[in-house]
Amino acid sequence: MRIPFTLRLPFWAAARFRLEQILISQLDCSWSDGWELREMFALTGPETEFARELLSRRRNVWLYRTNQRQFCGDFVAIDMSARRDRRTYALELKLGEALRTDVGGVQFARLPDALAELAAVTGNGPVVTVQGDAAAILRWI
Repeated sequence: MRIPFTLRLPFWAAARFRLEQILISQLDCSWSDGWELREMFALTGPETEFARELLSRRRNVWLYRTNQRQFCGDFVAIDMSARRDRRTYALELKLGEALRTDVGGVQFARLPDALAELAAVTGNGPVVTVQGDAAAILRWI
């Protein structure tokens, strides 16, 4: 089984979040494989709340959880409003930190690999890296 860089969080996850179910349905894998992959995509309490809030507020945004072992940020959000070449946001949540855009660093070291996995969805649209407190990112996005 290929281990992905990203996992799309469906809109229904805003109401009930069950990571194993998302893994199994998207990767077409067994429950035991899903359970093993769970650790790579696990969300903390604040990350789960951020994902739920974004999914419930912004229906034009597809939200992806990134593999936390691959250094490609915490989430990738794609604005689906455009037909192609969609704006993409690589998000790194940092509690209490002011919002910054166009950031780099170790946390985004393998972002190009995650974006390559999503190329069929994003096209050649602009990519913005964003780092900061979850509330600040939710206000900004």
